[in-house]
Amino acid sequence: MAQTKPFQMLMSWNNAAEGFDFPVLPERIDIKRAGSGKDYDIVGLGKIRTIERAELAEINIESFFPKQRYPFVSETVLVNRDKEPDPNQYVNYINKWMHSGYPIRFIYVGIDAENDKYKISLPMSIESFERYEVAGQPGDIFYTLKLKEYVFYSAQKIKAVQKNGQTVLQKEPAKRPDERVPATTYTLKPGDTLMYVSRMQLGDSGRWREIQTLNGISNAELNNLPVGKVLQLPSKKE
Repeated sequence: MAQTKPFQMLMSWNNAAEGFDFPVLPERIDIKRAGSGKDYDIVGLGKIRTIERAELAEINIESFFPKQRYPFVSETVLVNRDKEPDPNQYVNYINKWMHSGYPIRFIYVGIDAENDKYKISLPMSIESFERYEVAGQPGDIFYTLKLKEYVFYSAQKIKAVQKNGQTVLQKEPAKRPDERVPATTYTLKPGDTLMYVSRMQLGDSGRWREIQTLNGISNAELNNLPVGKVLQLPSKKE
């Protein structure tokens, strides 16, 4: 039976649609976040330094994916109790996520010196993934994994509002980042219209014409869309 540990480390992708716990926790995990600033020479004052926003966090992990059920292996969503672990499952997931063009989420839960739990949860890109095998441990896949913090970005809307009799520009509040990978197809259900599909899948009901053109739907078919038809969706705009 796997040993229960007070630490947990996992990665997920596509808003947790896929993910796994690391089966063997590394002996150490390197987390780096450098500061940032600029130096200026001020006449009559000398050199000063301003504090800028910190650099993006970097995480380096070294461990292995086991082929055998060692006593120190953590319980994970990918380990079947009736079968030996398959390290290639983890490798396939990481390679898929790395080349998807979308970030993963890295989560680490630990306990500090005061026995209080703390949590690291960051969206990150997979910068590199190297793997190798070691003599004496056949089937185990050793690896080094380098991650870098990912910042969600998009154009920010600004609207003009009246304040104290004057027109001022005001930024709209930032939206919660959407970690889901956009769908590329949609299967029609009873009562669906292209305008509804456009609003729900693309966030803009006005793009229904793009869906019509992409799928070769005639104007005569718009009011009688076949249930079960799989529509191709245009890319989602930021």
